[in-house]
Parts: sequence; C-alpha cells; structure tokens
Amino acid sequence: MRLTPRSVLARGALVAAVMFLAVALLTRIALMTQGRHDIAWDASLLGSFGLGLWYDLLAACYAVVPWFLLTLLLPAALWRSRAARWVVSLLLLLYAVVFIFIGVAEWFFWDEFQVRFNFIAVDYLVFTQEVIDNIQQSYPMPLIYAGLALAGAGVVWVAWRLGTVRWICAGDPAWRLRIVPVLGIAALVVGISNVFSESQLPRFSNNFNRELAKNGPYAWCAAFWESEIEFERFYLKFPIEKALVRAKELLILADTPPASDDPRDLRRVIKHEGPEKRHNIVFVSVESLSAAFMSHFKVNFKIRSYLTPNLDRLADEGILFTNLYATGTRTVRGLEALTLSVPPTPGQSIVWRPLNTNLFTSGSVCRSRGYDVSYVYGGDAMFDNMRTYFSRNNYRVIDRGTKPKSEITFQNAWGVADEDLFRWAMQEADTNHAANKPFFMHVMTVSNHRPFTFPENRIDMPQGSREAAVKYTDWCIGDFLEKAKSKPWFANTIFIVVADHCHGSAGRMELDVTKYHIPCIIWNPQLIQPRSYDRLCSQIDVVPTLFGMMNWSYTTRTFGQDVFSAGYTPDRERIYVSNYQKIAYITQGDFAMLKPKQEFTLGKVDLKAGTITPEKSAALQSRLDDTIALYQSASWLFRNGHLGADTSKP
Repeated sequence: MRLTPRSVLARGALVAAVMFLAVALLTRIALMTQGRHDIAWDASLLGSFGLGLWYDLLAACYAVVPWFLLTLLLPAALWRSRAARWVVSLLLLLYAVVFIFIGVAEWFFWDEFQVRFNFIAVDYLVFTQEVIDNIQQSYPMPLIYAGLALAGAGVVWVAWRLGTVRWICAGDPAWRLRIVPVLGIAALVVGISNVFSESQLPRFSNNFNRELAKNGPYAWCAAFWESEIEFERFYLKFPIEKALVRAKELLILADTPPASDDPRDLRRVIKHEGPEKRHNIVFVSVESLSAAFMSHFKVNFKIRSYLTPNLDRLADEGILFTNLYATGTRTVRGLEALTLSVPPTPGQSIVWRPLNTNLFTSGSVCRSRGYDVSYVYGGDAMFDNMRTYFSRNNYRVIDRGTKPKSEITFQNAWGVADEDLFRWAMQEADTNHAANKPFFMHVMTVSNHRPFTFPENRIDMPQGSREAAVKYTDWCIGDFLEKAKSKPWFANTIFIVVADHCHGSAGRMELDVTKYHIPCIIWNPQLIQPRSYDRLCSQIDVVPTLFGMMNWSYTTRTFGQDVFSAGYTPDRERIYVSNYQKIAYITQGDFAMLKPKQEFTLGKVDLKAGTITPEKSAALQSRLDDTIALYQSASWLFRNGHLGADTSKP
C-alpha cells in the first residue's frame, strides 16, 4: 500500500501544510512566553496546545488552497523540466515569508491587545494605507523585512538540503492526479466551513489560555464572517413585547416619565423647570485615556502620577466622575456611547452599520436649539466610517483632509498632532462666536495612538511610548484651555473631557471590567462648582447628565440617564460593557453577561479587582432578565428604525 502522495501538487501542498503547522506551533510558544505572567500554568495549558493543534489543522486546510490553485494551472511539461525546482522553491519562499510574517504580526498584535486576531484586525485591514503607514512608523520595518527574507530563504535552503524540493518535483504531474486532490481539498474546506467554528472552543478559567488555543488566521476569518451578530438569532431573548415592557420599566425614573403608553415606545420626557442655559459645549474625546493614567485614581500611582498634571488640575477645578465605565474597547464604541447614549449591541458599533442616518444624537438635540454642530478629528475621518456616520447625522466634519498643509505643523500615519487639532477647534469656536451662533463641538484626539510621535520640546519624555503620548495629549489639553481663557466665548462654554476607551482591551477574565474604567471631567471654573461624583455610571450617561446641568427639556430616545437627577437613585446605578460578542450589564455588584449560542454568565463582580465570582440566585436571575430585555430592546429599536431624530414618532 502506497502512503506517499503521488501527485506533484499533493506533495507540495503537504509540505506547505507542515510549514504552516510548524509556524503556528512556534507562534503559540512565542505568545505563551510573551504572556507568561498572565496565563495559568496548569493543566489547562495542555488544552491550549491540544485544541490549538486542532484549529491549526483546520486553518492549514485553508492555507494550502492557494498552492492548489497556483500549481494546478501550470502545464505538466513545466513539472518535467529543470525549471520545476525553481518554481517550487519560489512557491516555498512565498509561503514561508507569508507564514512567518503572520507569526510576527501576531506577536505585535498580542503585545498591543493581549489577544489573537479579532475584529480589530478585520477593521484595520479595511484601511490598508493608514495601517501600513502606522506600522512603518511604529516598528523597525526594514529590519523586520530583512529578517523575513532571510528566514524564508533559510526555509528554502533547508528544503533543498533535505531533498524536499526534489521530492516534490519527482511527483507525477499527470492532470488526472492533480484534479483529484483539488476536488478533495475543495470538499474538505466546504465541510469545515459548515461544521466547525471558533465558537466551539470551550471556556477556560483563564481567558489568556483560551486565546492561546486559537489560530490567528482562523480567528481573523471567524471575526470577518461574524462581524454582524443578529441578537434574536444568537442570544437569549424574550418575546419582543415582553423585552420592551421590561426595558421601559428599567429606563423610566421618578422624574422621567414615559412619552406614551405604547409598550414599543421607549421614549421618555425630560422636563426641567425654569429657563434653559445656552452654553457653548466643547466635547473632547481623548484616545485611549484609561483612568489609571490619572493620579486621582491612585492606580500605579508612583508610575503614572506625573503623566497628567493638567487633567489632574482640571479634576480639582471641575466635576470628576470617578466611577464611570466605557461601553467598549474601540473608538467607534466610545463615539456610539457619547453620541447616541445607547448600550453596545452585539457586533460592530452603530457608527459602522447601515441605516445609521438621521439618528437621535447629542448633536440633534443641540441642533434643534439652533446650535452649530461639528465633529473635529485629527486623522482622516474616512477611518472607522466616521465621516459617513457624522455627516449622515448632520454634523459638519473637520479633519485632516479638509485642511490645507499650511495648517498642519506635524503629522504621522494616524493623524496630526493634537496641538494642531485644538488650534482647529479654536478657529471653529472663534468663527461661531463671531457669527453669534452657539456651538456644540465634538473633538476627537489622535496623538495617544501608535506610533506615539509628536512635536519636539513639548514634554520632558522621549517619543515612542504610550506614556509619553499621554503626557503630550495632557499638555495639549492644558495649552488649549489656557488659550481659551482669553477668548470672549470662554465664560459661556462648558468643556467636557472624557476617554473613548481604555488603552488595553483584554485581561485575565472573559470580560475584565478594569479595562473599561475611564475618567470624565466637566470643567469651567466660571460655570462649574468643583466636586467628585463617585457613584457608578456609564459612558452613555455623560451627555444626558450634561444636558440636565443645562436645564434642557426634551423627549429622549436614549438609554442614558442624568446621573445628577433625583430619580437616579442607588438602586438604578448600572453600567453596560462589551467586547463585540460578549455584552454585560452590571449593577449593585451583580454581573450578567450574554454570549452567542444563548450562553450567559452570572456572578458577583469586584469592579476594583476585576474579578467575577460565579453565583446563582433569584436576584441574579432577575438581573439576567434585565440584561436580556435592555440589550434585546436596544438592538430591536435600531434595526427597526426607532432611534431616529424625530421624537414625535414612537
């Protein structure tokens, strides 16, 4: 019985698959070494490698498809000539370089996010030019390219020395022997695609061990195909009427009655006595500003305390929210929370989704009062669909592409220096004031992002690290506000500084709540009395709270609450956190998380430590029902067009 493949094509594919498996194993070992302080060194690590091999095998079936397609088209005469060995060597070189490049990319991706490839990698691939520029400015790419070329050449040299190239070329090039393995691999790939999925990977007590079990390319493909997640299909659900009724009960506070008795109408009436205040609003979203960077939060105090002297001063002079949590781990999630004030429904942010036009936003509330509404961004607003989203919702968009080169003093792949951004914001404010028009300006910074470069002689730290970028952004905010004090519009302007998300996106737990703790400061010494607000609240509450401070009355479609209102009692405190597929609802120490395939996790949570203790009780079951109702209702409202700016219709 002959076990060796006879076809030249099948032999080459077998070698390519072995190469893929070898690189996958080495990558897993390398990531284990990099994450040695976070993974659990117990028996589950064997599961990481055992299950990892299974997913490596599945991914290898996909990896060899290009080999089959390339070599199938070459004529049999070529395989019988001396050129065959050079063709095989070139293909092996390409495969080796690609496989090793993926391994290196996974190393850097893990270093940044502590996970294998996921939605972030999918999203970034869409913006190829920006990502390529960012990579080139963040890492020593010439050295990496040279290393890849040498490694690939080394693989080919070994293949020659071992006789592997000769063995492949000695295979039978007959067409009938080549078509059979092609049909076989096609059937295998179709079968794998319909039977297996990454969601079948079991849970681990330590989520780092679970991430280690994944295969990077396979995880990327899974993330690509699963980017849109239909709530009713994949999550625990109620009949929609029941979900809406329960969500309505949870959203209504003593001082925010429902707009109607219709169970499908979740609008609430916000009513304040007395005249409304018409302050200008400058809303600054800071890239990746974890609460841990500020000394007020006393996290790694000795290390972090010198990074944010200006923000620390603002916190003393304004309102500091000490117990506020972001809804997600990406900028688009932060923008969704701060503009729409809705929970983070599964999959992509609404910023990315179709049908996100003319929604009820913070901008629409301001525009209805005659405000000029703008979004000022230091990068290219095409990234993450920002330009489309904001322009569809009637914001004026100012970004790098709208500015002449003369107004840019420094830029990198990700965008202009934050000081340029704030100069643009100052110009917008001056223009509106000259036109006697109140303004709502949402400013999104970019400097606290790789490659962490900025103008020289601004701070006392070298460029290239996140800590230095944090301190530079802090300097820019301080400089902007100091200059704003001399402007005639300053005395009537409220400034809000809030993070879009934290700088890390993964932890030891499935969903580490410590990675969502962000600062928020509302400031203007002439308008705001200093205080610290220590109660639990969500990123989606920031704008409703601001509008409450301005005494605005309106009908809202949001899930956010004015946390200063009398109705926001301790039993109503809650936060929403997510990481694309997993969505959680936390209140009074209770933790309820929904996952695809109708799975869930219940327990008690320690927000400071980030630990979740599994537990079952009637109270937690009730919290699970609340979680289902709120997220299902939010998803249904958006998909059925009930988050529109027109508040006169349910």
